[in-house]
Amino acid sequence: MTFLLPAFLFFIFTTPQLMAALNDANAMKIPNRIPLLAFAGFLLMVPLTWSGFPVLFEHLTVGLVLFAAGFAMFAFGWMGGGDAKLLAATAFWFTWPDVFLYMIYTALFGGVLTLFVMVGRQYIPVRVLTTQWAQTMFRDETKIPYGLALAAGAILTLPKSAIFQAALGM
Repeated sequence: MTFLLPAFLFFIFTTPQLMAALNDANAMKIPNRIPLLAFAGFLLMVPLTWSGFPVLFEHLTVGLVLFAAGFAMFAFGWMGGGDAKLLAATAFWFTWPDVFLYMIYTALFGGVLTLFVMVGRQYIPVRVLTTQWAQTMFRDETKIPYGLALAAGAILTLPKSAIFQAALGM
């Protein structure tokens, strides 16, 4: 029975992350319902993994700080609106040590993704781009589907996070 809560939490967390990655790869957009689903999942899991008001306050603080940071990055044109919303919704799931790890993983994946897309845009002939995601990824010279990096960073961070450890009973 002890594996049910962590498995449920993993499903509730990763589903919107994977949806965001797929939408961003195929259309360079993350629909509003996806970050809302991620945030709703957090609200669902809080009572199931209750660790007290100080931990809840930390989760809320992390989420609000990253919401402000994402909004600022969007305002400066450094990040898309869907990416900023996904960043904020995902951040609510994490405490400060978790979010540090999340930023490291996301930056690493983001760097690899950016290099991949830039090299692909330079060297892949247009006639080879036959799928929708390849057309989207390599033809638009101004955007990077950073939702892929955000999702990968989040999914790798989750097993080490405080909320997941609480679900495990640790």
